[in-house]
Parts: sequence; C-alpha cells; structure tokens
Amino acid sequence: MVLRFLTLVAALLTTFRAVAAPVSYADTVEGLLPSVVSVSSIKTADAFPDMAQALNGSPFEDFFNRFRRDGDYDAEKTILLGSGFVYDDEGSILTSAHVVESLNEVTVTLNDGKTVTATVAGRDPKTDLALLKTKAKHLKPVKIGNSDAVRIGDPVLAIGNAFGLGNTVTSGIVSARSRDIQVGPYDDFIQTDAAINKGNSGGPLFNTAGEMIGVNTAIFSPSGGSVGIAFAVPSKIVRFVADSLKKHGKVRRGRLGVKIQTVSPETAKSVGLASPKGALITDVEDPKSPLKQGDVVLTFNGRKVPSMKALPRMAAAEKVGSKVKLGVWRNGKTVQLTQTLTELPDPDKKKPLVIAAADTFPIPLIGLTAAELTPALKLKAGIPAEKQGLLITAVAKNSDADKKGLQTGDILLELDKVPVPTADAVARWATETAEMGLEAAFMLIERNGERFFSVVKFVMPED
Repeated sequence: MVLRFLTLVAALLTTFRAVAAPVSYADTVEGLLPSVVSVSSIKTADAFPDMAQALNGSPFEDFFNRFRRDGDYDAEKTILLGSGFVYDDEGSILTSAHVVESLNEVTVTLNDGKTVTATVAGRDPKTDLALLKTKAKHLKPVKIGNSDAVRIGDPVLAIGNAFGLGNTVTSGIVSARSRDIQVGPYDDFIQTDAAINKGNSGGPLFNTAGEMIGVNTAIFSPSGGSVGIAFAVPSKIVRFVADSLKKHGKVRRGRLGVKIQTVSPETAKSVGLASPKGALITDVEDPKSPLKQGDVVLTFNGRKVPSMKALPRMAAAEKVGSKVKLGVWRNGKTVQLTQTLTELPDPDKKKPLVIAAADTFPIPLIGLTAAELTPALKLKAGIPAEKQGLLITAVAKNSDADKKGLQTGDILLELDKVPVPTADAVARWATETAEMGLEAAFMLIERNGERFFSVVKFVMPED
C-alpha cells in the first residue's frame, strides 16, 4: 500500500515538472537554421533617389540615411543587408524586393558561413518579395505551411540577420490577421509581436511545427527598433508570387475586368442589402461578361468579400485564365456567376509632367516645391477631379525630404494632420509651426494611389 502511494506521488511529481518546465524550441530551431540565409547586395551611388524611395519606411531606412548624411561610405557603392530562406531544392532563395533593387551584386551567406553569388530571377515590389537564383547544391528548403490556418494567439518563431549579426531567433505570438497597413494594393499581413529588427527583412516566420507561414517585411516603430509590432506576408501569397517569379520572371495576376467601389451604408440600403459589404461594380470592360454595372460581389470562390479592397486581392491571387465562381447580389437576390480571369497589365510608364515655374511655389521649411491641383493640372496629370492636395514638383537635394525618399509626382495631402489643398493653407501651417517651435513635419503623402506617412525634419537656415 505504501509502495503504491509512493509510486503515485512520484508520477504526480514527474507530471508537475513536465508541466512547469519552460517550453523549448531548440529542437525545432536546430532543424530550421540551415534553411535561413543572410543576403547582402551592393548598389552604386548614382541611383540614390530610387534607393531612398525603396527604403522609405522600411527597417533599412535609418541605416541608409546615416550613410548618406555622414558620408562614411564608398562613394561608388552602398551595401544593403537583409535575410532570406531556401525556397526549393534548385538553389532558389526568397528575400525582400527592396533588399535587391537595381543592384550590381548579390551575395547569399548560408548558415554554415559559406557564401554564394546570386542573380535576381524576379522582383515583385507590390508584395516586397524577390526570388534569387544560386548554383548552390544540397540546400535544405523550408516547409511551406498554410497561412490560412494561422490563428490569433498561435506561437511563432522568426529567424533573420538582425543588425547584420547573422541568424538570430526570436519568438512571439500572432497578434492579428489580415492587417492592411496601407503600403500596397495587396496588403494582407500577419501581425506578430516577435522581435523584428533591421536586417530581418526577407526572413521567414515559422509556426512551432517548423513550417514557413510568412515572410517578415515591415515593422511599426517610431524609434527604428522593435516595439513588438511586426508584419509578415502570408505564405499563401508568398507561394503564389515565388512560383510566378520562378516561371515567368514576373508575377502574372488575375483580374475580373471591372471597376468597383465601396458599398456605403446608403448604397446597401438602396440595393436591399442588410449591411454594407462586398464590392459594387461601377463599370464592366467586356460586354460579354456575365457581370453587370450595379452588381455587388459578395463571394469569390465561396469566400466572403468583406470589402471593396478585398476583391482585387482575391482575383490577383488566382491564375490568369482560371474560372472563378462569384456570388453576386442583383435585383434583391443572390445569383451565382462564373467569370474567366484575364491578366492584370503592367502599369504604363508615365511621361514626365512639365509644369511652368510660375505655377509652382516653394515650401522652404521642408525643402519642397509644389503646385496647386487646379482642374487644368489634374486633367493634364491624370489626377482624379475630386483629389485635394498639392503636387510636389521638386525636392531639394540633400534635404531630409530627399533623404526620406519624397519625389516629384507625389501628392502632399496633409501637414501635421491638417489638409493643405492650397498655397495659403501651407502659409498658415508655416506660421503656426514657427509659433510652436517645431523641428519636423508629420506629412501624409500619396503616391500611385497609395498613402504613407513621413516625418521630415525642417531645413535649417545657414548662419
């Protein structure tokens, strides 16, 4: 009886120790490290404006600006550092597009310290992904997981070349799903609190089963370091983009061939929907299409379309030429339609816009020259008639605006959260700024239909 009691106590103590013991990811990480690489690229100095644009808001922005400001770099070359991982057994490496933009050399450093030269097979700036090709043999590809199965609260592991130190492992949980941070047309990020720092861009995000569920691409950080808010491109998008880059050298995205807009509460009420959802079709390109103007697309291949922006993202993730099933609200009821996807064309390169100097005015405090968006200028520049703001026509060289990647053609919407549609509005802002003794402007910029914030230091007058 005593022996049985002692045996039971021993079993309970063993169970308690097992439960109380800290969780270790060591075995999982040991198997993952050979698949993660560091990526370095060399870029010549003559493309600095493009570089600044590419790195604006990225983890590499401060790193790059320090080199430009202090001049402590080779006048001909600038080195970018990032992360990546082995995508397949053919020597393909996946990384972030901004790490390998317009470069001259790419070097991949494997986990064992060996280096190999890589070439860029293709880039997709819209998702900030790039595929590299190497001649390396016997590499270990990552296992690709199902990002659709990821749940908020799931533990995750991030591995990357943080601060250029080499492979570094951090852990956290999934903080949110389907985050839209307004950096691209296909934003659908996994948010995590795993520590992501400069150099982690392009590195993989794993679940605890050792499956790649995302690619770390951005952080939210006023200081430039990790504050526990990081974003990863889901593996479902990663697989689609990587396979397309591998096969075509570019991403071929599907499209429905329609123009759409948001379903407002007023629109929903007028068409008989119980709540505002889906995407309202305002125009159909192909007269033979089963879709009609006024239709509201509610489902796409059986998945709900929660908002207008979700529809093109869903279409873009499907193969060109594939047939998709759409649930459409029409005349007070839902009908099922089938539509064949066409290919989303590459955007046309715009010709330089010439604006008379007399139609522009300087904003010396932030090193910009701008023009009011008059009806004539909007028509000339192809800017929507309802757009309000100022067109940036020049950026002072070596100003903080220049270093932050602002460029001609950008539209300045707000200064310190105040709309600035006219030169008079800017003058009022400048007066108020001088009275408050501020040293920088919090700017809202629009570029190619996408909006982003930028903090620009004032241009200080010379003594």
